[in-house]
Amino acid sequence: MPDVLVVHDWDFPLYRRKTCLRRGFWLILYAFFGRFRWFRERMPRWLLYEKYNQALALALLDRLFGIKAIFGITKDVESVFPDVKKRLEELGFEVRHHYHVKQRGLGKGRWIPPLDVKPENMIYDRLYALHGRRELPRKGEAVVWHVDHLNYNLLYYLEFVRRCKDEGLL
Repeated sequence: MPDVLVVHDWDFPLYRRKTCLRRGFWLILYAFFGRFRWFRERMPRWLLYEKYNQALALALLDRLFGIKAIFGITKDVESVFPDVKKRLEELGFEVRHHYHVKQRGLGKGRWIPPLDVKPENMIYDRLYALHGRRELPRKGEAVVWHVDHLNYNLLYYLEFVRRCKDEGLL
């Protein structure tokens, strides 16, 4: 038996009703007032830092698996979390400025310095996780896995990593 046993406790299929109400309340207010610093300073830390913590957890997973990854963060993310770029860089990741252009269709994401990503690979995680597209990228291709979608695609990301490692792509 191992020296330490980790027990993952899962109590509810989704959330408790009280949690749903609390979360819904703050998310609705955030939809109206989230652009204001004074509001963000009053939000519960557990909700405001959810994606921040997911990004750092993803970085730690990538380090554990030896994955070469780049994080693209928008100016909005940097303004709310001024230390996130430094924290990701301290973990050994390249961090680039990320923004979106106004256009129809796929391929709105851009990075500075630029990255060469095929338009359909900019939503690779959604195609993989939600539409069942399981084709692995070709050697040398870049694919985008959004931190914003980690709630529903973490399992698929780990499956993708395992498959790419098995095929010698990572």
